[in-house]
Amino acid sequence: MNMNKNHAVNREWWDEVTPVHEASDFYDVAGFLDGRNTLGTIERQAVGDVAGRKLLHLQCHFGLDTLSWARLGADVVGVDFSPAALATAERLAEECCLESRARFIEADVTTAGRLAGAPFDIVFTSIGVLVWISDLDGWAATIDANLADDGFFYFLDGHPLALIFDESSPIPVVHYDYFQGTTPIHEPAGSPDYADPSYRIRSQSRSFTWSISAVFSALENRGLQIHEVCEYPFTAWPQFPDMKRGDDGYWHRTTDVPPMPLLLGFKARRQRIPGAG
Repeated sequence: MNMNKNHAVNREWWDEVTPVHEASDFYDVAGFLDGRNTLGTIERQAVGDVAGRKLLHLQCHFGLDTLSWARLGADVVGVDFSPAALATAERLAEECCLESRARFIEADVTTAGRLAGAPFDIVFTSIGVLVWISDLDGWAATIDANLADDGFFYFLDGHPLALIFDESSPIPVVHYDYFQGTTPIHEPAGSPDYADPSYRIRSQSRSFTWSISAVFSALENRGLQIHEVCEYPFTAWPQFPDMKRGDDGYWHRTTDVPPMPLLLGFKARRQRIPGAG
């Protein structure tokens, strides 16, 4: 598999943490096996009815969201660069009797190109994905190569502005460079795992911060038009120490600070040329 050195470092990180994640309360695999759908209301409403549609899930980790789309009737392909994560995903698909509706491909999303099964009606990616991408142009090229002409790409992740703040402080303190781009942030070995903080990760990792303009430009340069942009003052994980989970399943601030955008969602479709077709 063609992979740059930063992603190779990160693949070791994800291979290591996959069994930790599978065993964690954070992912609640037992609840999933018992029928829980792991997709939030935001992405389910934005993507809509997927019954009988072909869906490509980029950066699928060990497949809970991928299999949740399959449970909703989609024919799904999940893509990830971690063989450990994909082995777990394939095992869970068999346990859920979803192997006929979901399959998995090992690939780097920045170099994957056109995948078996393309084109797809929907290309989907969400939650905790952007910081692991070192090459937005390559990422956008993969989306473009696999998206049907009348399909759409849907993105939901931490808002790029919110990702510049220190996660350990309930009061906003800028810690990262919003415009850092291709320069990786080196995360040392020994950091706690986000799903199980009691586990100290032996591997290093490399992460990236991207501006909204950089994300949008990468997609627009591939002829995709951004629309249905939404910003939310809550998030899908306890990003800051003051956050509490609401009845809606999302995490909300409790510190008395002005609301800030914590999630960013949008769709992208191929631009229609006036008078064509």
